[in-house]
Amino acid sequence: MNEGRLKCILSGLRRYELSERERRFIWKVERTLNGGGMLAENEEFILEELYEDKTKFIRDVIISMLQRSNHQAPVTSVVSNPSAK
Repeated sequence: MNEGRLKCILSGLRRYELSERERRFIWKVERTLNGGGMLAENEEFILEELYEDKTKFIRDVIISMLQRSNHQAPVTSVVSNPSAK
């Protein structure tokens, strides 16, 4: 995994509520990277999965909210352009 992707994932995960175990794992990853070390392949996999799980949950909530709002208040009117005559 390249450095840019790692930074993106780590900064993205800071936006979410993490369990104590997840926070400890992130701390270990950051400590390894700040010390000039590299992540093991399984650590990269776990990091990617954690990020996907967190972002998928938020994405699903947003989609659900949008679908509910679309069903409750459908847009049926068309705004006319008064300057077009």
